[in-house]
Amino acid sequence: MTSKSALRHDAYPDLRPRPRPQPALPSPARTAEFLKTAVPLLRRVPAEVILELARSAVERRYAAGDHVCRTGDPALEVWVVKEGRLTVNQCGWRGNRLSIEVMVPGDVSGLAAVACQTYPGEVVATRDTTLIVLPRQAVARSIERHPLLAREVLYAYGQRLHYIETLLTLSREKAAKRIVAALLYLYHKFGFTLPLSRAEIGEMAGTTPETAMRAVKVLQKRGLLNGGRGALTLVDLPGLKAELDLP
Repeated sequence: MTSKSALRHDAYPDLRPRPRPQPALPSPARTAEFLKTAVPLLRRVPAEVILELARSAVERRYAAGDHVCRTGDPALEVWVVKEGRLTVNQCGWRGNRLSIEVMVPGDVSGLAAVACQTYPGEVVATRDTTLIVLPRQAVARSIERHPLLAREVLYAYGQRLHYIETLLTLSREKAAKRIVAALLYLYHKFGFTLPLSRAEIGEMAGTTPETAMRAVKVLQKRGLLNGGRGALTLVDLPGLKAELDLP
């Protein structure tokens, strides 16, 4: 005699219990290849060090608008952007948000986990994003064993600190100068063409999208910038530096 469950499954095959699909884990070799070829922070790091990191890595996906972490979350991971885009934000005492970094494929975020117990800011996916997730212990262990990796991490920190110090210096200046500082910082990341909107650049300068648009228009009229929707091109780099009295 056929059981009721068998009859149910035969009559309604779509109701048969199915195992939940598990995300496919990339092979360490494939992850190591991406880390070596696409991540500037790791390009000078020996291949064996990168493979060591890749063996501990997993991939994780976030939808646009998802938080990767919030301010004060335990710092347990370092993230490498494989696809998509992240922003790293700091929140002021009045609730205002300042974007201090834009992360694109090949960039490394969450480096605070190397030295801190909690993340100092929030990290948000601004597009559908895939991250390569490296456990804090694995990164710390590799840094202790390989001074070259430690040097690259310090260099990345130094670049970001220099930008933040510049913004602090200019905090009492008009928004136009802060916009120029953001443009020059982004130049070191992307080159002459910046794949960001005026609103995103305004966030990095701590000002409103409307103010950023007005400042960008002024710079365009003066021949320092070109650009359309979603991207800007730096035309006169010395001229932009002169706006901040930089050498």
